Amino acid sequence: MDNTTKPFLFYQFLGSHSLLIGLLPFYLPVFLWGLGLNLADITLLIGVSGLSFCAALSAWQRVSRRLSLRSLMGLTFALECLLVATTFFASSATLAIVVLGIANGLYNGFFWTTQRTLFLQLLGRNDTGKRYGNFQIFVTVFLKIGILIGGWSLEAGGLPWLLALSAIISALSAWWFYRHAQTQPLHDTTAVGFVKALGYDDKHHSRWVFGVDGFFLFLESHYWTLSLFMLADENYTRFGVIVVVLALLFGLLFYLIKNTIDTIAVGLVFRVAVFLYAASWIMRCFVSNELSSSVLMLLLLLITFCSSFFRLAFNKRFFDIAQANNGVEYLVIKSYQSQFYLGCGFIIIALVLGLSKQTGVDSLTPMYLIAGVASFIYLLYRLHPTKPSNL
Repeated sequence: MDNTTKPFLFYQFLGSHSLLIGLLPFYLPVFLWGLGLNLADITLLIGVSGLSFCAALSAWQRVSRRLSLRSLMGLTFALECLLVATTFFASSATLAIVVLGIANGLYNGFFWTTQRTLFLQLLGRNDTGKRYGNFQIFVTVFLKIGILIGGWSLEAGGLPWLLALSAIISALSAWWFYRHAQTQPLHDTTAVGFVKALGYDDKHHSRWVFGVDGFFLFLESHYWTLSLFMLADENYTRFGVIVVVLALLFGLLFYLIKNTIDTIAVGLVFRVAVFLYAASWIMRCFVSNELSSSVLMLLLLLITFCSSFFRLAFNKRFFDIAQANNGVEYLVIKSYQSQFYLGCGFIIIALVLGLSKQTGVDSLTPMYLIAGVASFIYLLYRLHPTKPSNL
């Protein structure tokens, strides 16, 4: 693809999947909670999803080097349909949770790795922060449209309609990309084995950071989502509105700083971002319906600001390092390490929660406190240019 076609295709791919994620996958933890699953069940789902993601990475590396990009994109939409269809049969039965976790991991593995590889190919010289900010704003628009539609539909009992809508959007998107995407493979990078990826380390301290980042991503996307659902009195429509309102600050933040973050002192910005991120997890411990509406909204806005700013700073550093360290291989290694450790970790946490009978949302508070302390591990992530030690 030429330099004009690449961004256009990337944003189309991103927009389609963001809309689909907002319709139902975003609601997965709260939807399962509404079905009667507890915190241990949802934690088990996360663990299985992580291990399934690792399996998907092995398949993705083979497929993405052999299939055309248009076929690979079509496959991501097929896996999204599989996830949505599996959700229809979700229940508290352990087998159902495991099957749903496998489908979730397969979709996440293929979609996110494809998306990150496409984004890496768009990067120029010292423009990571600006480009990441642009695509996050774009994601916010389509994701929130999907969230509003999904929340209203779930509250009205329209899960079958959501399934049908997701299938239609996926089919149309797959058809579009099959007509317009390139016939060449996405990349020709040598595959990285699972064992080799787990043993990888470098002077950036990537291994330490990758080992914890998966935990934080799921704490934000599943546990924190569940906390917000409780604030909305388990009402899907109200929950969707809260998320969209908070997203307004998210979009404003990225618009204001995305063009300047590449030019200011990156080390200082990253350190400040880590401290703010740690503070955001401590603040989450105090979120409660017992607070006044104004104080609660201020607290939620601060949490959104701190988390969003950190993700911008962290992803700028990650993609800057990836550009200097074998690109796609570095992306795959990050995913292997993050997903394997979170997969094993969350399965253990699920067992502990189940055996201790601590399966309610009250158990989230100590987890948020631990996350606040563990956030400082990100300070180990160095930007010093160096070659990988054992790739």
